[in-house]
Amino acid sequence: MQRLYYYSKSEVRFKEVCVPQLILGVATCIIVISFLIVTAAHFGVDPMHFKDFQDGSISGENAVLKARLASFGGRLDYFDNVMNRLASSNNLLRTVVDLPPIPKGVREVGIGGVKENADYGISSTGNNLIASATTDLSRLYRDARLQMKSYSAVKHQYKINQKLFAHIPAIDPVATDLITSPFGIRFHPILHVYMMHEGIDLGVDVGTPVHATGDGVVSYAGRDGGYGNAVVIDNGFSYSTLFGHLERLLVKVGQRVKRGQVIALSGDTGLSTGPHLHYEVRIDGVHVNPTGYFFAGSQYLSTKFFSELAGR
Repeated sequence: MQRLYYYSKSEVRFKEVCVPQLILGVATCIIVISFLIVTAAHFGVDPMHFKDFQDGSISGENAVLKARLASFGGRLDYFDNVMNRLASSNNLLRTVVDLPPIPKGVREVGIGGVKENADYGISSTGNNLIASATTDLSRLYRDARLQMKSYSAVKHQYKINQKLFAHIPAIDPVATDLITSPFGIRFHPILHVYMMHEGIDLGVDVGTPVHATGDGVVSYAGRDGGYGNAVVIDNGFSYSTLFGHLERLLVKVGQRVKRGQVIALSGDTGLSTGPHLHYEVRIDGVHVNPTGYFFAGSQYLSTKFFSELAGR
């Protein structure tokens, strides 16, 4: 057994240090083992299997990451279903505002993305999960942008339609539903020949209020041949309306009028066999049947109804 000594000043001599043999042996073993481990690590040997421990830890982390990626993929599937429902609703809204629906092919056009065999330095399962999630995210991002643009277009068209609806000639011009001569070919009561009747005749007494049937600007007010005293309103959006055989005009050229506003009093002027209102609707200058723009029901012929429209 190796002996250790120390110098005692009080006794002025060297004294032996008593180190138990067990402790010295353990210390010696630790030193030798540490030396061997360091030497083995230097030459790439893993006698304590640290790498196995490390691999086990990484394997556990990978398992957690895979589970999280799979859960993330499930959420992406949910959002994908939500986007599909929104796409259907969006197409319904587009139809309501008279916009064409977005074709399925446009929504599903390829967007490219990450290849499924992309190598992220992990297992093939992990690679595929990441690639799939990345592709789904790219598609959802594109779908969201497409939806936003479409909703903006719907909103813009809705505002245009609000103006359009106010200008369409959509009511009866006088408080009566008595049509004495319909739209179409007829035997003219004065000329005694068959010819196109480009409007309708409404039977009313002289002095009956005549209302603008849609918002617009008066483009003509005065005498107009067989129409007698007439008013023409440019309703915009390709629409125009004519009111003939009037007794008295209450508007002038360039004046803006609103639907329901009284623009004249009916009469018996021009080529006429008796008191009535001749009324025409034109789209891009082409005459159409005005009754296609009337509401059915006596409530739409009341003075209150016309006043509410004019006062809005």
